[in-house]
Amino acid sequence: MLRSIKILFICVAAVSSNVVVAQSLFVRPDGFGPVQVGMSLSTLNKTLHTSYSKPSDPDEEACFYVNVPKQTGVVLMILNGRVARVDVNGNAIFTAEGIHVGDSEKRALEAYGKRLKVTPHAYVLKTGHYLTMFSIDRKYGIRFESEDGAITRYYAGTAEAISFIEGCE
Repeated sequence: MLRSIKILFICVAAVSSNVVVAQSLFVRPDGFGPVQVGMSLSTLNKTLHTSYSKPSDPDEEACFYVNVPKQTGVVLMILNGRVARVDVNGNAIFTAEGIHVGDSEKRALEAYGKRLKVTPHAYVLKTGHYLTMFSIDRKYGIRFESEDGAITRYYAGTAEAISFIEGCE
């Protein structure tokens, strides 16, 4: 009986840890998985077991991107030495509300409700939109870009960083 209980405990622990890992990889306005917006580059390196450093070109030091290991289609914007934004271009990464690249605007609006503000896209003039939501304190947010009614990319982070429609440029 004791052996059966131990085996059951091990199975439950294994399943639970997989669920926690899967859930932790969602994009939130304040981060992605274990990555928190506001983390310093050194803390990010410890968290992701990486060794990213500032670019050697002084013109690129203030804002640059780093990849997230083993997460295709996800990059992190480093602004003034801190994680400021999570950019998602692939369709395998979901927001905490279950939205991903390829979903319809309608699905995003259903998931986020009135929290999303829809505005015209700066470059996709006829069929594009920005769907933007801010946290209650307006420190963080998430912005979806769409074309022809479908989400083409999204990013989450500080209110300032998600307002950069051309990334670091």
